[in-house]
Amino acid sequence: MVYLILAAMVALNLFPFFWVVLSSVKPTSEIHAKEVTFIPHKLTLDNYRNLFRNMIGFDRYYLNSFLVTVGTVALALLVGSLAAYAFARFDFPGREVLFYVLVFSMFLPGEIALIGRFELFFRFRLVNKLSGLILAYTAGSMALVLFIMRNVFRGIPQDMLDAARIDGAGSWQIFWEIMVPLSKTGLVAAGVLTFMGAWNEFLFALTITWSNAARTLPVGIMMLRDQYQHWEYGMLFATVMLSFLPVMILFIVLQKQFIRGATAGAIKG
Repeated sequence: MVYLILAAMVALNLFPFFWVVLSSVKPTSEIHAKEVTFIPHKLTLDNYRNLFRNMIGFDRYYLNSFLVTVGTVALALLVGSLAAYAFARFDFPGREVLFYVLVFSMFLPGEIALIGRFELFFRFRLVNKLSGLILAYTAGSMALVLFIMRNVFRGIPQDMLDAARIDGAGSWQIFWEIMVPLSKTGLVAAGVLTFMGAWNEFLFALTITWSNAARTLPVGIMMLRDQYQHWEYGMLFATVMLSFLPVMILFIVLQKQFIRGATAGAIKG
């Protein structure tokens, strides 16, 4: 009975995904037909061809999302890991209070600070720039990276660090040569979650970007709707598939490390 329920839940969650996959290779006539079909009568790549042929700026949106996401992951892991190292291994006044305040910010909806963040980025001339999105997404993912990496770092035996200090290693050397190599699964987990958040973010990108030079893919998908009087569902399904592809590949490749790292970051400490 338990397996039957689990199978039903899996099928329920996977059905929308397979619907989008199959619909992206359906002919337009079949998508708009009154008779609903799950498996296409005829497979076609016309939706993907039309997407690249007709959607102005799609390749630029895709590149922008890639650059912003990679920059965000790199900066968030660097800064977040250094901060987590300080919270895990150094004593300073208000350490625990500050940590939980930062973690609490992870649960606040981004809309609360949207206007204030826009004004701040406008004053520093970071609007309509990829660098502005990278800084915003890095700040937004910092609490998550800090939470995961602090717990992972606290799981590393103190005796190992003490032995390194006896051998003359400083805090900086310990971080790069001991903490980071022993925390690869935690870095993978934090990196994958940061990647997903930056890749899929829509509202702030819509707020501070207004040209193809800075727009990201989620905003570009909305632009697809505005380019046509009627919904081009075939192109829309193709766009969704291409936007989902990097996340799917990343998770498939790093699945084992992600699960181990997420578990370690959640229970250690």
